[in-house]
Amino acid sequence: MASDGEDLNMTASESEVSAAENETDIEDAPVPELETDDDLVEVEAVPLSTDEAEMEELLTQLEDYTPTLPDALTLRILNSSGFGSVDPRIVRIISVSAQKFISDIVNDALQHCKTRTTNIQHSSGHSSGKDKKNPKDRKYTLAMEDLVPALADHGITMRKPQYFV
Repeated sequence: MASDGEDLNMTASESEVSAAENETDIEDAPVPELETDDDLVEVEAVPLSTDEAEMEELLTQLEDYTPTLPDALTLRILNSSGFGSVDPRIVRIISVSAQKFISDIVNDALQHCKTRTTNIQHSSGHSSGKDKKNPKDRKYTLAMEDLVPALADHGITMRKPQYFV
């Protein structure tokens, strides 16, 4: 400012007059037209990668699917463990994942039960008439002796408390 040759010793009234002159100069200056967003950036539609397309398809399918584990239960468990999410898609994905995990364990327990009952029948050597039911007609019960090895296959160690032995 001092390099412009202006006098730095101005009175308050001179400074107000100078400021008013600068404001009128700014107001009289032509205002350039603002460009719209369309003029500034041209966005080219990029096709989704296969992973992104599959994720979009999964999310679309999950909107209509109701998992066995209710979303409210999953959200309650997540909140109690310290995970706070407001996105219902994440809660739905976790619900479906938990359902898949539980069904895998139960299916493995069923296979252990079938193997165990088949081995018991063959080791006894004789079968009564009522044991020769069609395998599709047979009803199975989930027992701890089938569940423990199925959980062990998934990395979960489970032991009976000593007072049940």
